This record gives sequence, C-alpha cells and structure tokens, in this order.
Amino acid sequence: MLAFRFAMSATHTITTAIVYPNARIHVGWAWECLGADWLVRALRCKGEKTFFSTGMDEHSLNVQRAAESKGLEPKAYCDQMAQDIERVLKQMGLSYDRFIRTSDDDHVRVVQALVQRAFDKGDIYPARYEGHYCESCEAYYTDKDLTDGKCPTHQTPTRWLQEENFFFRLSKYEGALLSLLKENPEFLVPENRRNEVLRFVETGLKDFSISRSTFTWGIPLPFDSKHVVYVWFDALINYLTAAGYEFKLKALSSGVESVESRQFDERWAGALHIIGKDISRFHAVYWPAMLMALDLPLPQKVFVHGFIQIKGEKMSKSAGNIVTPDEVMAVTGPDPFRYYLLAENLFSGDGNFQWKSCIEKSNADLGNDFGNCVNRSLSMARKYFPEEVFEARSGDSSDLSTPLSQPIRKQFEEIFSELDGAIQELDPARYIQALRARSRALNLFIDQTKPWVMAKSLSTDVAVRDSLRDVMGTLLEGIRWLATLWMPVLPFGMPEVFRQLGMVAPPEQGAWKTLVWRSQAISPQEPKPVYPRLEIPGTEPKV
Repeated sequence: MLAFRFAMSATHTITTAIVYPNARIHVGWAWECLGADWLVRALRCKGEKTFFSTGMDEHSLNVQRAAESKGLEPKAYCDQMAQDIERVLKQMGLSYDRFIRTSDDDHVRVVQALVQRAFDKGDIYPARYEGHYCESCEAYYTDKDLTDGKCPTHQTPTRWLQEENFFFRLSKYEGALLSLLKENPEFLVPENRRNEVLRFVETGLKDFSISRSTFTWGIPLPFDSKHVVYVWFDALINYLTAAGYEFKLKALSSGVESVESRQFDERWAGALHIIGKDISRFHAVYWPAMLMALDLPLPQKVFVHGFIQIKGEKMSKSAGNIVTPDEVMAVTGPDPFRYYLLAENLFSGDGNFQWKSCIEKSNADLGNDFGNCVNRSLSMARKYFPEEVFEARSGDSSDLSTPLSQPIRKQFEEIFSELDGAIQELDPARYIQALRARSRALNLFIDQTKPWVMAKSLSTDVAVRDSLRDVMGTLLEGIRWLATLWMPVLPFGMPEVFRQLGMVAPPEQGAWKTLVWRSQAISPQEPKPVYPRLEIPGTEPKV
C-alpha cells in the first residue's frame, strides 16, 4: 500500500508535468493527464475545492529545432502546437483550470523575479561546464550515469558539451534534502521511487546549470541578457505561476495582501505534483532545493507513476513508437479510452496499451456489464410499470428498504469508504473495481429476483406487484448511484444515463451529496446503448 494521504487544505492543487511540444502528445502523457483528471473530478464530487493545471514547456533546444524543421519561428510553432494539444486534451475530457505555457507573460515575469532572488542570495553563480549532454533530457550526465555510453533514459548517444553557464548551488541543500526524504516519507510516493531518489541524493549532489548562451529561445536572465534560463529552472516554476504566484509577488512588493495572493497561499498549501518516473529527480531534488533557496513552501506531495509501454517498450517520441490519444478516440470515443487506461493499469507502476485489450475491455465492462444492466433495468421497468414514476421515499432507514433490496442498499452505502481509500492512494483502478463490483451486484440481483417470473402474477397478486416495484426501484436507484460515481471516469456517457433515468445529471461539485438511497424520483425513458459494441480496427495504427 502506498504511503499517501491528503493533508488538510482549503484547496487541492493537482498538477501534471508540462509537455514538450516538439511532437504531438502520446498515450503515455495522456495517462498522466487522465489520472490527474480522475483525481480532480473525484475530489470535486466529494465537495472538495480543487485547482488543476497542466500545460506546455516551450523553451528548449528540442522545440527550437522542431520549429526550424517546419520553417517557423519558435513562438509561432508553439502557438500551433498549443492549439493541437489543448484540442486533444479537451477531446479527452480534461477539466483543467489553467493550461500554462512557459511563454505566458506572467510566467516570464515570475521566472525572472525568482531567478534574480536566487542570484541575489548567492545561490546562482557563473562557471564553465563540460560534460555528457542529452538533448532529449535537457540534462548533463556523468560517466557513471551513462549506459553503454548512452543516455540512461532515452538510450541515445549524448554529446560532449562545453559552455559558460550560470549554476544553481544544489550541493548547498544536500543535507536539507536528505532530511526531507528521510523524515517526511509521504513527500515522495510511492516508496520505491522515494528510495531511488534517496540513494541518488546520498551519493552526493552537484550544482546544476540554469542557463544557456548557445541559443536564444527562452527567458533572458535578468542579470545577464546573453543567457536564457535553462529549461528546468524555467519549467518547474510553472507550478507557482499557474497557482497565481505573480499576485503574491505583487503583495510582497506593495505590502498589501489581495484576494488573489491569499488564493495562491491556499492553492500552494495543497499542491500535489503528478509526474512520470523519468523526471522524479528534478521534482524531488532540484525543485525542493530551488524552493528552499527562494524561501518558498514545498509542495504537499510528489506522486510518481510509471511508463505506458507498447510490446514491452516505453512509449516515447524519440523511440518513434507513439500512439496518440486522438488515434485511439477516433475508434473508441473518449470514455472507453479513459476507462481502459485508468482501469487496466496500476497508476503507481508501469502500464500497457494494446488496441485489442482496449476494445475488449470496453465491450466487456462498459457495454456488457454496466451497459447491459442499464438496458435490462430500464426495459423491464417500462414494460412492467408503463409510464410509472418511481417516486422518492422518505423516512428512516427501515422505511426505505425491504428484505429484497436491503442487501443491495447496504453494498452501495458501504462503497464510500472504498472510494475514499482509492482516492487517498491515488489508485483509479481500485476506484473502478469498487464500482464494477456494484454493477455486478445489480446484474446478480436481476438473476436472483427474476423479475420476468414475478411479472406473471402482476395482475393477480398485489404483494408480488409491490415486490416487483421494489426490485425495479432498487435497480434504477443502483444505476443512479453508479452514474453519479462513474462521473470522474466516464464524464461523457453519464449525462446520457441520467437522461434515460428521466433525470438531469447532478453538478460535479458535491455530486456525492445527492446519494441518499431512494431520495429522488426516477422516470425511466426508452433505453439505448450508451457504449455500443466496438470493433477492432482492421489495421492497428502504429502498434
């Protein structure tokens, strides 16, 4: 079990890593975004206040070269890529509050102010550097870091780089970082990732470069305009900018707190970074050290997930084995895509993507299991009780259940502790398992009660009629609960389920508060498949 718990905070701020726009986004980063989106939506459904940011990391040599290859200036190229990335994220249903770009004006101002602060403190200094440099990582490596002379992450040759740079005194914060990781085990989860980073820090930390003078696409250093800020000192600060740190800067300058500066304090107190394992060092070593140097609070937590693999290999732009989210959604639609990545893979480990598995899982779980339950229940309710509204009930618990429906009600009312556990452990697959168990329970309830047998005595036996109405009401109520609880995973299809129940889907914020057993009237409408059967494409794109 992961050591992961939310601290008390007025606002939960959830962030993904920001993505390089040197190529189109792939399913690997989509998994990170969907895991974050599931968490944000689940917290909202509980009634928690949230802030969700994602975005684009524009200032790097990789991006400049991608722009040059298309005959574009970097900013024009990034403008095009931002439109494409946001289009795909919206297609996936990402409910972010801010899509930050590192070329945004407020980000430029925040970066320059904080770089100047670290320089004035003496934590940034000029020096000459040479070493093995991976352009994909935007990072230097020592001889011992390399694998057969190649970058340990990308397995591509590095190049020897000599350059006059400005450096950040990371080594100064080695002791503080060791204390952070040893004394606060929940700062970095899961535990195996924390142990990896701890071993890295224990081997000794070297200062790292925070500037480049060999290209111009970037934020100029305020104290030396010949240099632009190197990607990590620029990119990591995006989290502060997105949360509204510029308002805090203004408050510090003026001595007057504002609503926006207090809002930043609330957001940052509950900050959780969701990132991939290849950048854990930067987020759990570089970033806390930077914040310590800037006299700023640390984020609440860093959660590290694994890689999405295809045929046993990491999906990556450099390897050329990527599958894009819109390729998948063109075949499946957004909900089955979301469902497969969240249900099939343990978020804290490595995951897999396979076309056949994606489609078969959608057909089995969404179409046959949940979808069939919805169709059967609505069809029977309309057949046995035409035009009837299943009214809300009132009273104490004994009034709201019969011996037939009590076991189902009990199973549903016990679900909240299971879902809370999944949210606390940042485990969307576990969340989904709890819902699937209730969906299966409803299907089993149909098989056990055999409404079609009970219906034969509808016109002659009042007691049977009452029991059948209770069975139908229980099924419809279970579907209402499931539709509400599925919202963080399946936001596109659930409004249609509510429409077929003769209802309007509740607002996402505080949706769980509507889940009181048999508290709302249900008027069954003509059912139709919410998740029609999918077919495996004749040609599987790039897989």
